[in-house]
Amino acid sequence: MFDRLKFPVFFGFVLFITGFLGLKVFSYFTHSELPDIMLTGIKKDGYVAGEVSVAINSNNGYKIDLISVFLDGDHVDVDGSRNIGKKVFNLPFKIDTVDLSDGKHTLNVAIIDSSRNKNRNEETIEFIVDNSDLKAAFLNQEYKVAQGHTIHAKVQTNKRVEKLDVQFLEKKYKFYPESEYANIYECFIPVDCDLNAGEYLLNARLKDFVGNEMSLASRVDIQEYNFPRQKGFIVDREKLEEEKEVSMSNKILEDAIEKWLQDSPNKKLWSGRFEMPIDVKRVTTYFGEVRTTPEKGHYLHKAVDILNSPKSVVWASQAGRIIIKDRFLLTGNTIVIDHGVGVFTIYCHLEDFADVEIGDMLKKGNKIGRLGMTGYANGYHLHWELRVNNVAVNPFQWVQKTF
Repeated sequence: MFDRLKFPVFFGFVLFITGFLGLKVFSYFTHSELPDIMLTGIKKDGYVAGEVSVAINSNNGYKIDLISVFLDGDHVDVDGSRNIGKKVFNLPFKIDTVDLSDGKHTLNVAIIDSSRNKNRNEETIEFIVDNSDLKAAFLNQEYKVAQGHTIHAKVQTNKRVEKLDVQFLEKKYKFYPESEYANIYECFIPVDCDLNAGEYLLNARLKDFVGNEMSLASRVDIQEYNFPRQKGFIVDREKLEEEKEVSMSNKILEDAIEKWLQDSPNKKLWSGRFEMPIDVKRVTTYFGEVRTTPEKGHYLHKAVDILNSPKSVVWASQAGRIIIKDRFLLTGNTIVIDHGVGVFTIYCHLEDFADVEIGDMLKKGNKIGRLGMTGYANGYHLHWELRVNNVAVNPFQWVQKTF
């Protein structure tokens, strides 16, 4: 006899099965979402060496049927890549790069689900094989440079490197590619006026993109430079009081330069030699002169003071970007230009500014202002300063030599 009490349960089960199968059939015919692909163990434009462990990861709304892998257009036989039958999976495989040539290669992965639409997605990445040993050398085994000048160090490598820096005394300096595709790296190392003459070492460390490392060393002969002396000058006290009313502290300028140094581009914005920023009639103070003034006492003047007619044009000595434009107590109307790789030029005591703003990219020779005597000055002149990694060096060296 038919049990009426069990009928609703049986009927519900039938409805559930029918509904479940209906959803499965509906999903089979209507699913249109592309399969998900995520590759681990290898990255776009990444460097690899030796045997590389790669994995294909996927998390999908429908079961995957087939995965195809191609390396440089050739099919790669990956175990478990057919009839997967899962929505979520991790499929590992290996690529032995030893038999591949150094340079760019292409990996293509295609995934097809098992729905009626056979939804297909693919991922193609280029990667770089590097199985060669790392080799490098300083172009000069010894550098000779005077106190207050710049060491222009160069290292040649057999390939592109991920990291190359050099330690000189207590500081580290970064090398930059000489040009976009060159394997010559250059570094600008400032030698402070106060550094004693003598022999020193440059100690460089290199690391390529697959983890190989090596060290290099080169000698530096710091030669004594006979800095001249001057008696100094006096600025009228009334003028100093007026400057205090309209100017900011020079500590603000120094703090800003230190901040901007961290953001200096990792490439040179200039080419060729630097030029004098005015038509020079006379040099009144050479770089490194020992000066004594009532307000500042005994100090080294780490810039050059140059003269032309009052209010004559001052221009950018090289291409770069304006990072500071303001008035400060000691330097008056001041402009600072970033030329890239931590090289800044500073133009002080300007009468006024040209129509330029912070952030403007300048070409060599663009007008930035007029020669003046604002700030701590007792006559019309331009205080022109060049800093490398925030150490003042002789700008005349940069005018006479191409860096």
